[in-house]
Amino acid sequence: MSEGLVAEDSVFGIPRIKPMLAETARQPFDHEDWCFEIKWDGYRALAYVSGDQTYIDSRNGKPLLPVFPGLSTLNGNVRVRSILLDGEIAAFRDGKADFAYLRSSPEQAVFVAFDVLHCEGENMWSRPLEERKKLLGETVKAGGSVVVSEAFPGVGRTLFQWVCSMGMEGVLAKHRNSKYFPGKRSRYWLKIKNLQEDTFWVVGYLPSPGQRIGSLVIARKEGAEFTIVGRVSSGLDQEYGETLLSLLTPTRGGFARDEKALFVGSLPPKDRENLTWVHPHYGVQVTFTETTPDGRLRHPVLKDLV
Repeated sequence: MSEGLVAEDSVFGIPRIKPMLAETARQPFDHEDWCFEIKWDGYRALAYVSGDQTYIDSRNGKPLLPVFPGLSTLNGNVRVRSILLDGEIAAFRDGKADFAYLRSSPEQAVFVAFDVLHCEGENMWSRPLEERKKLLGETVKAGGSVVVSEAFPGVGRTLFQWVCSMGMEGVLAKHRNSKYFPGKRSRYWLKIKNLQEDTFWVVGYLPSPGQRIGSLVIARKEGAEFTIVGRVSSGLDQEYGETLLSLLTPTRGGFARDEKALFVGSLPPKDRENLTWVHPHYGVQVTFTETTPDGRLRHPVLKDLV
């Protein structure tokens, strides 16, 4: 069985696969051999359509129609009998995809189609992206619960600037002649995120298997209080964790067990059980994609101690 195929190897006679994944690029760029499209903020999904039947898989092979039943009519936007579409389930608020809105209002979900992987009994994986994009435009019509993602050739910097001005998540760069590699991460696709960066106070830490510090609990200072914005583990390896542990000790400021009233916000019960509070003497520089409506950072990455 191919690496990109899953155990249940077909849906409606269409090969059941895992989606191709993108590597990360630090900066936007322009290049005539690449096309650029919006990085939609939602759930990656694969839509299998055969006649009047629709089945939608998550990136990890979980059925998504029970969560988003409104997408069961996706087949009505398809001009062929059998097709497999790669895309993103998103919900739009104020003109942009909003992940928090998608989670709170699943009935507003739409399927954003950006690739064709199988059509009328034939795999499209070995076809160049440009050909698959042309086929997408010919076989899927936008409207209702379906959006067709537009690709812009050559102009990565311009699209990225516009995405940032709109407060959107980022841009995907795709090589125009690239094949599709199911289940693999490839440099033929690059994600360029619109990252924010800020400094937060370390107010506690949590262990992880094999590490005394597996993640840091961080907070934003507002007046005399420290509002918890979540925890960060990305960018925190064991060596860095040991360095931080040598700083976050009673000899460097002490644990704030009698000062918990200074901290506002909550953590999941499991985190609270294992949390070690520390006095907020140290700050960390953190990048993140956005702040959720409840004040939490999305996709935080630790950059440095300040």
